This record gives sequence, structure tokens and C-alpha cells, in this order.
Amino acid sequence: MQSLGAVLTALLAVDFGAAASRIKRNALLWVIVGVLLVTAYVFALVAIALVLAEHYSPIIASVAIALALLAAALVLVAVMAARNARDRRLVDERRRRSLLQTNLALAAGTSILRKQPLIGVGTAIAVGLLLGLGRGRRRSKRR
Repeated sequence: MQSLGAVLTALLAVDFGAAASRIKRNALLWVIVGVLLVTAYVFALVAIALVLAEHYSPIIASVAIALALLAAALVLVAVMAARNARDRRLVDERRRRSLLQTNLALAAGTSILRKQPLIGVGTAIAVGLLLGLGRGRRRSKRR
């Protein structure tokens, strides 16, 4: 009878293999969809140019399409800039809240240290151990 760890490891390996093949298949399908959409976009632009060329000269039709695409690109750039600014504001707000919470925790910690110094020493040791465990020991490459 196999150990539980070996069985769980085998199950995880099968799941990762299936997930990897599914991701590869989906990536290939998305590439095909992207190529088809770009082709449809190009043919739509050609059709629009031909329709405009019937009413106006081909040069004016090409310039009109170029200006329309430029305007669409500028609108998208403006939307992206607005979203990035919003994201920066949200990050700044989160950072400010985190700093406020840290300051409140430090203020509470100092009041506890004044009242019960042994709890403060125990807390300092616990925090030091937690910070030390996250880093682990690193061996130097020189031997």
C-alpha cells in the first residue's frame, strides 16, 4: 500500500499536466482567433476605404480612415491614462491606510510596553523569530 504523500503527489502531478495541456490548447486557439480577428479588421478597413472612395477621392478616403483610427487611439490612450491615475490613487490610499494602521499599532504597543514590560519583551522575541524564520539560512557559495 502506498503512502498518502505519494498518492497526493501523483494526483497533483496529473492535475498540473492536464492544466498545462489545457493552457497550451487554449493559447493556440486564442492565437488563431486573434489572427482571424485581425484579418477581419483589415478587410473591414479595405471595405470602408472602397465605399468612401466611391464618394470621395481615394486619398481623402485614406486620410479619413487614418484620422478616425488616430482619434480612436487617442481616446484609448486617454482612458488608459485615467485608469492608471485611478490605480495610483488607490495604491496611495492603501499605503496611507497601512501606515496609519502601523502607527496605531506602534502607539498601542508602546502603551502596553509602559504598563507591562514583560509582554513587550515576549512580543519582541516572537516578532524577531517570525522575521528570522521567513528568511531562512543562506549558505555562501564559497566553500
